[in-house]
Amino acid sequence: MSADKMGENLSGHEAERVEILLDNQPVMIAPGTTILQYLQQKGQIDPGLQNPVVIMSINGRKTSLHEAVHGDERVRLIRLMDAEANTTIQRTVLFVMAVAAEDLFPDHRLRVNFSYGGGVYCELANNEPLSTQQIRDLEDRMHELVSMDLPLTPQRFGLRALLKMLQRDGKHQRFESAKYLRRDTVTLYRMNSFEQLYFGRQLPSTGYVRAFRLVPEAPGFVLMTNVKKDPEMIPTYVPQSKLLTTMRAYSTWSSQQGVQDAGHMNEYIVNGQTSDLVQISEARHSRFFVDAADQVGAMPEEGRLILLAGPSSSGKTSSAKRLAIQLRVLGMRPFALSLDNYFVDRADTPLDEDGDYDYESIDALKVDLFNEHLKALMDGQPVNLPTYNFHTGTGSISTTPTVLEQGMPLLVEGIHALNPQLTPAISDAQKLRIYVSALCHMNIDNFSYIKTTDTRLFRRIVRDAKFRGYTASETLARWPKVRLGEEKHIFPFQNHADLFFNSGLTYELAVLKLWAEPRLAAVDPDDKNYGLARTLIDLLSLLLPMDASQVPPTSLLREFIGGSGFQY
Repeated sequence: MSADKMGENLSGHEAERVEILLDNQPVMIAPGTTILQYLQQKGQIDPGLQNPVVIMSINGRKTSLHEAVHGDERVRLIRLMDAEANTTIQRTVLFVMAVAAEDLFPDHRLRVNFSYGGGVYCELANNEPLSTQQIRDLEDRMHELVSMDLPLTPQRFGLRALLKMLQRDGKHQRFESAKYLRRDTVTLYRMNSFEQLYFGRQLPSTGYVRAFRLVPEAPGFVLMTNVKKDPEMIPTYVPQSKLLTTMRAYSTWSSQQGVQDAGHMNEYIVNGQTSDLVQISEARHSRFFVDAADQVGAMPEEGRLILLAGPSSSGKTSSAKRLAIQLRVLGMRPFALSLDNYFVDRADTPLDEDGDYDYESIDALKVDLFNEHLKALMDGQPVNLPTYNFHTGTGSISTTPTVLEQGMPLLVEGIHALNPQLTPAISDAQKLRIYVSALCHMNIDNFSYIKTTDTRLFRRIVRDAKFRGYTASETLARWPKVRLGEEKHIFPFQNHADLFFNSGLTYELAVLKLWAEPRLAAVDPDDKNYGLARTLIDLLSLLLPMDASQVPPTSLLREFIGGSGFQY
């Protein structure tokens, strides 16, 4: 059957056809036809295929195959082995797990907490430990659901009707997460009789899931899904006990404050309680810097080297300034040594795989000179420090020597600060290593959440627009390379840290949306970053806006939105 005739039969309106571009090829199709229907007629919807189509992009916006076309759309098919399909695969595995947990633990609520260890950390909402056998039973039930190849069908509800249904069925958390949505309609996915208010697209059916496993990590487990571009390979689980402890502590703390998810955060805003929440959140930060300063004070006076690292937009600069203030309260006068001044000349800078200068490589730094200066400074010897001119790409040496008094803390902040290759000349006994990152995930409901990496991206979008003149599209275009650099140069060394500082603030997304939302909305539909921009707008729509005037000038958040009491 021809594509033209197929489109006519699917719609029942034989005379009415419109043209779309399907993978850059013109196709005539009946308006209102879904791409799923079109591909089913062509025999291209089958989880048994080696690399089947699983989702698509319409005019740059990723969506499920259930969406209908009406003419003039640019449709790009995305297959199971494409990197772009990975988040959808993970989301479907989470859906399968939600159904399996409902079957096995009807009297307990399983909660997906946060990304961790290359997977997702999960536990029972009441913190009751899961036994190894329970975890094994859950995994077995998930495999059964996958083998049944159950369809995942989206249903569109009017918001009012959906809220009534959730209230009637006693699904209070989902009701709270949805009731302040500013949308006329909401999509809910169904698997058999199980319905889940998932904020994102799903695979066509469970049979497309090919690999996952549950790794026990008391009191819960880590759900591991496949690696990008290989739906049948599961990455190696690498436990990071310090990171897990920090993130679980935040989950417990946020529940204690009554802001365990987006719905409760919105209640704070509606009820005018955000002032208290801001003060409590900022006090949590202050307590960390007080404790960290005490630890520096307890170090031997012969050498106090503070190494502070973290990924992009984690708030490293503000963290260093806040820590310096607490050190001065204790009578110490910290000295900040900038790694930026130790760059090799631009002509000697290593290149990345695209042939661009790789300023994030440790080989872009004069490591030997840096260690020579570190040791001399900590021994109280005079050092003529370098400066680096980013305009000319060359360095020079100061004519004025710098001398540190005994016991004066030396503070070094940068992406390589936790890499042992950076400071081999200094003994570990003279170092305090601090890892900084925004580790405040935001749960939407028990099985969906806003990732900490998204929070950092929102921070960067706002800061880039306000202080660097970049559009949201330019920031989004740079983000994949930023993330790649983090994976290579920062995350492998985070467990070397002595202290983990969670620089996230419970309320910050409600503030950041005031700046991020209009900038994301300005991304043109023809822009290649349009789809990601719309996804981020959808995430922000889950939260009500919050008055930014409540954010104090000492807040780390001011580094991104402006109005800080610190000089940057």
